[in-house]
Formats: sequence, structure tokens, C-alpha cells
Amino acid sequence: MHDEFEAAFDTLLAGVCTPDAVRRIDAGGPTDALWQALHDSGFADALVPEAQGGAGLALRDVGPLVQACGRHALPLPFSETMLVRALFAQAGRSAPDGPLSLDAAADLLAADERRLLQAAIHSALIAGAGAQVLAMAIAHAQQRVQFGKPIGSFQAVQHQLAVMAEQACSARMAAQMAFAAEGIRPDRTLAAMAMSVAGEAAAVLAASAHAVHGAIGVTAEFDLQLYTRRLLAWRTAAGSPGHWAQQVARHWQAAGGPPAVDFVLATTARAAVL
Repeated sequence: MHDEFEAAFDTLLAGVCTPDAVRRIDAGGPTDALWQALHDSGFADALVPEAQGGAGLALRDVGPLVQACGRHALPLPFSETMLVRALFAQAGRSAPDGPLSLDAAADLLAADERRLLQAAIHSALIAGAGAQVLAMAIAHAQQRVQFGKPIGSFQAVQHQLAVMAEQACSARMAAQMAFAAEGIRPDRTLAAMAMSVAGEAAAVLAASAHAVHGAIGVTAEFDLQLYTRRLLAWRTAAGSPGHWAQQVARHWQAAGGPPAVDFVLATTARAAVL
């Protein structure tokens, strides 16, 4: 069921959130048509209980949807809208219409909770965009020819792609931890750990993707910059990777300061249980 759910959302975004559409909105164009398509799909109510007209899903079920938003460089706060609508439903209130940021639910969240939700969201957005720039770099390395050979046959480029694959995998695993919760709020340690890992991965993925593409990757006409600009913005939108690493350290201290390896293993095992 979840694979079909994710595939349906990905297909929707592929049709309505094309690179040209993203460019127009980034340049200040209207968002009405894109938002209407998302609203009409019903996905915005994925976390709202069934009794209140939603799909009744948990945070762990919608992680792939948030990654899809990153993979398509969605220029609307759809992920935050899902959470805000669920928070309003949980409080027995009607959510405002249109795209919503977490600020719309400020009275329903403590400041730390809001930042944790932002951290979880941005880790998944990074995972999605990271997968996309990796795919673009691989495709470019296969197609671009220098000295009579595809550049992907050169060891230096292969190394760059291997590093990107490693970082994309790390970001995806981090996002899965952040979205491991059964409810609509992430585990604070897992969300902090996820954003620390994903934030570091974002910088490497953006830099390596541009290294593989060369000068054309930064041009407005080329799609790569749509994703790398977002990777670099998302990595610090909820706090720097260093900030989230400090939060993990504080959670470790609060747990009594067990050996660091044991703390990490226990924390990630909790994600599997959740």
C-alpha cells in the first residue's frame, strides 16, 4: 500500500512540478495552479485522522512523500502543511486554507518542538534532493565525453560519484530515522541525529555534483542548480549541522553519558522498534 501511495504522489509531482514550473515560481510566478493540484489530490491530509477526513497515517508513513518533495524541488511548504493540518485536527480546530508553514501552528507547538519538526522535514527534503543530484551526476558522467571517453570512465569522476552515493545513502537513512515515529511528532534524539547527518551530506552532495558537471551546473538554464541551491538552504534552515550534533551530545549526557557507541546503537535500534 505504502509503495503505491508514494508512487501516486511521485507521479503527481512529476506532472505538475516540472523544472520549468519550479523556475517560474522561483522567479516570483504564481503558485495557485500547483497548490490547487496538490490540494485536490488529498495528500495534504495524509496525517489527519480518518474520522476527520484524512488518511490517518503516521509520521513514518509520510517520510517518502517528503523525500519526493525534495526530489522534485517542490517550491511550496507542502510537508509543513501536512503537519500543520494534522496538528490543527489533533487540537479539534480547522486549519487555514492554502500552503502553511509551521508558524501557522505556533500556538500548538513549543519552540523546541517546532525546530525538531523542521529538522525532521529538512532531513527528508535533503535525502530526496540528494538522490536527485546523484542521479543527475551519474547520467551526466555517462553522457559527457572528453578525450574520446565518457567522463564516468575516469577514476577521479568515479571517486566523486562514489562519495556522492555514500552521502546520499547516509541522508536517506538519516531521514528514515527522523520519520520513524508512530505519531506525528518525531523522536527528539533521532531528529537531531538525522539533521546533523543530512546537513553534512547536503554540502558534500552539492559540491560533488557541481564538480562532476563542471561550469554548466551553475547556469540558470541547467536543472542542477534548482536542487543544489535547495540543498544548501535546507542544511541550515532549522539550525546548522553543528547545532544538531550538539543536541545529540546533550541527549547523550542526559542519558547518563554511556559509551558513545552504545548510545548511538541504542538510539538507532529505537528507530527500528518505532
